[in-house]
Amino acid sequence: MASVAASGSDTAASSTPTRPEARTSITTRATYRHLLLRGMAPEEAANLTAFLAGLPVGEGHWTLKQINELLFLRRMAELGRFGDLDGKPH
Repeated sequence: MASVAASGSDTAASSTPTRPEARTSITTRATYRHLLLRGMAPEEAANLTAFLAGLPVGEGHWTLKQINELLFLRRMAELGRFGDLDGKPH
């Protein structure tokens, strides 16, 4: 199982990572790679991955890095991990 999960296949999403944001990253990476292997262009694969993750898709183009960063920040907000001074000038 470890070699399959390390390869980035879809079965990697079924393992239980220690960090919640890690699961999202693995799932989006596996989805993106799967779409590329099916013949999609990188922009198409990233936009479809963003759509499947519940992100708005418009005229702009997503990258896998942007998707994972936004999903990470969303998860941090859901968990209440931001402090009172986060995002404010010092």
